Amino acid sequence: MKGFLQRVFTRRKETPISYEEAKDMAASPAANVRGTLAQRHDTRPEILYFLASDADASVRRHVAENEATPVQADLLLTDDKDDDVRGTLAQKIANLADGLTENETDKLRRMTYQALEKLARDQAIQVRQVIAETLKEFVHAPQPIIAKLARDTETVVCGPVLQYSPVLNEMDLLEIIETNNTSGALSFVSQRRNLSERLSDAIAASTDNDAISHLLGNRSAQIREETLDQLIDRAPDIEQWHEPLVKRPGLGGSAAGKLARFVAQNLISVLERRKDLKEDQLALVRKVVERRIEAGDFAEPPAKDEKSTGKKATDKKGAEPDEDQSGMTQDEAFQMATDLHAKGKLTDARIATAMTENDIKFARAALAVRAGIPPEAVTKVLNTHSAKGVVSLAWKAGLPADLAVKIQVKLGHVPPGQALNPRSGNSYPLSEDDMLWQLEFFTGMATVGLR
Repeated sequence: MKGFLQRVFTRRKETPISYEEAKDMAASPAANVRGTLAQRHDTRPEILYFLASDADASVRRHVAENEATPVQADLLLTDDKDDDVRGTLAQKIANLADGLTENETDKLRRMTYQALEKLARDQAIQVRQVIAETLKEFVHAPQPIIAKLARDTETVVCGPVLQYSPVLNEMDLLEIIETNNTSGALSFVSQRRNLSERLSDAIAASTDNDAISHLLGNRSAQIREETLDQLIDRAPDIEQWHEPLVKRPGLGGSAAGKLARFVAQNLISVLERRKDLKEDQLALVRKVVERRIEAGDFAEPPAKDEKSTGKKATDKKGAEPDEDQSGMTQDEAFQMATDLHAKGKLTDARIATAMTENDIKFARAALAVRAGIPPEAVTKVLNTHSAKGVVSLAWKAGLPADLAVKIQVKLGHVPPGQALNPRSGNSYPLSEDDMLWQLEFFTGMATVGLR
């Protein structure tokens, strides 16, 4: 209780003003004067409550953000007509949610829970998204609210909770896997750390190819050998599974032999470079490869094992398949993008080429430089697989809308079926206000993460 109150009533040192001065500022016709008062941490609660009904949305946003605002005013602001006001309030309230329950006996905590619960049901996606992003890793986040967010129909809301929330137990997740119809939701469950065999079995039994691809690529997921064999049997016609399968930890010799029958030539090389396969298992892989060569599947034998040649298998351009091909660190890539931008050479075509050549680090750095936002915010956008976030990033970088589709899929790993396509005339599919809000949200989240 003490810690809660300290967070609610935290004060910063400010030059004191009298109550009469505060009343005069609250009555000022100038919104910037009222806004300054709304930001002060020594403003009396009754004045902040009064300002919560101010005609100017910017003033109400300051009230919503102010930690000194009384909970009664916060509850009032949950019905504010301005989405940004409610979004700002959601960020503050969610940060107070750790340890709250729906059965609070203390009045302040109960009202705070009520405000949080109401915001988690807000009609504006961005408000619910703020709550989900803030609560996703809270160990003691309110269970009913997490359960509600996990079943949201928008992936930008349910996704962070499904992927990270420690509040969701195995039974919760099994029920969600069985009943959730939200496209892309299972992919977030597939990426949870230390996924159990039971959950892996449930995902593997689904028809969601994207989710299963993420499951296979999740090195911490526990997958039974029998389940893996069943997926390999289904895999020949599902190309997106091939790479995560050949790189799957603990791949048995029998499984490697099966994969060698149908995966592409560059992935055969990945199999041959695996250090956990015994010599007799590698011999089985080579035998299968020889039969495919004889059948004309390969134009030429796949690259030799790195161990025997001293060289890594490469594609036609001399880079390892499906890996960042620049050889640069992320800092070096950012510096290169900065230099090119200063010379006017960081063009749309240069960024498109970087993605085509799998120069991932440079492409990410180029987006940060062109958009003028911190690399950490770019990483935040791309790692959340949010189509709206990635589109907003491409727009801020001044890139054409059709290139934004490729960025969603290639850098943001948004499933192609969920990517946002341009409107007629190659215009962006979101409003400018929506895209600005997305960028402000992700930049704010990245800033919080660095503290």
